[in-house]
Amino acid sequence: MKTKTNKRFIVAFFFLIVLLNTANCQLPTDGNIFSPQNRLQFGNFLYKDRDYLRAAEEFKEYLKNESNDTIVFRLANSYFKIGRFAEAADNFKGLFFGSQFSEETRLLFYESIFFQNDYKSLRKLAEGKIYSSSKYANEIERLKYTSYFLDNSVLPDENIVLKYFPDSVQSQMINFYQQKKIPQHKSLTTAAILSTLMPGAGKIYTGEIGDGITSFIATALTTYLAITNFNADHQFRGWLFSGLAAFFYAGNIYGSASSAQIYNAKIQFNFDKEVKLFFEQRNYFLPKIDY
Repeated sequence: MKTKTNKRFIVAFFFLIVLLNTANCQLPTDGNIFSPQNRLQFGNFLYKDRDYLRAAEEFKEYLKNESNDTIVFRLANSYFKIGRFAEAADNFKGLFFGSQFSEETRLLFYESIFFQNDYKSLRKLAEGKIYSSSKYANEIERLKYTSYFLDNSVLPDENIVLKYFPDSVQSQMINFYQQKKIPQHKSLTTAAILSTLMPGAGKIYTGEIGDGITSFIATALTTYLAITNFNADHQFRGWLFSGLAAFFYAGNIYGSASSAQIYNAKIQFNFDKEVKLFFEQRNYFLPKIDY
């Protein structure tokens, strides 16, 4: 029994040594594991290990007692990495003046606003040159014009927009610009009018050929049955089929307008998805900044 206990103790001891070596940490020598320096050391370890949430908590505690621009940057960047962009922006602002990170934090501030999807605020700040960066002026302008592709705002002049993007993607950007400027939408009014003139024509116009043919057949058949029953003096069946014909006719008009609306929604969804993927794959043409 004693031998088993000793073995367990030895295994636990070696596991602790390996764990400490792996973490690249040292046991605190001042007897206070919550001292500012120990919090800083642990926070930096967590930051390098990309455990940004816990790193931010350690950095916050450290900054209550010490002042350090690098740690303020890492605190802000930790929030940025975990998607807490509003907190990231607030902390980046603290380094705008008198800091070696002034230029970088101004760009990252704009990025924080951008990734909150607050495109109107981003454009307002960029157009007013508020907190602008001389070093990253082009990147900020590119972010501003990228935002126009991601919401429903009217695009500025093509030449102004495209000049901020690399030559290697100009053809794709022109394609996106044209799709955004003149989307290949179907008119709801045209679809409804076509189906008014000929049942099913509106759905064929929106690409739903099968539904269009079905609508035409249903409306035509019930109309034919109504007429033949009235001619045969079968009043009840005549009115019954007349009601069905009116139902199919009205439904065909409404359905055609809805079909155009659905078609347009699909076009917009696919465009938004393609544009977002394009920019994400290129990290929105942003430089990598980390300290």
